[in-house]
Amino acid sequence: MKVRDPMKKAAMVWVVAALALTGCATTIKPVDYSWSYESVLAGDASGTYRAEPKTLAFNAAELFRTEYENKQAVADKPLRMIRDAAGYYYVTAEGFKNVYILEAGEGKLTLEKKVLIDATGMKTPFFNRREGGIELAASGQAYLLNKKGIIPKGKK
Repeated sequence: MKVRDPMKKAAMVWVVAALALTGCATTIKPVDYSWSYESVLAGDASGTYRAEPKTLAFNAAELFRTEYENKQAVADKPLRMIRDAAGYYYVTAEGFKNVYILEAGEGKLTLEKKVLIDATGMKTPFFNRREGGIELAASGQAYLLNKKGIIPKGKK
């Protein structure tokens, strides 16, 4: 099809350009990034933890050094991890005092919040996804968490 009229030709170019550009600006929302259940991750000798089949891998040595306030601490126990609907990761381990809430970035995890749960170290912690947040059960207690920390009872 040949378009001889310059006005029609210009209009056709604008239509094609508009259609092409709308394809570049596609946004898909809402997106629920949550995991239905926690992952229990075992580390290797270098401190790298890999979540299969979710293909997440990271070196957790910094978490262990922070948790134990010891620059020589090594990642030496299984981590418990879950992801919420907004895409934040919640990480803890048996004996940890805190839950680490991490935000995913391009090739990195950034600490959003460190939440003190048990000053003596948690016993048998585990996560569950709940409406309104992530539930942590540890040392006989249950806590509802979001990216800001513990959600007071009665609020969601």
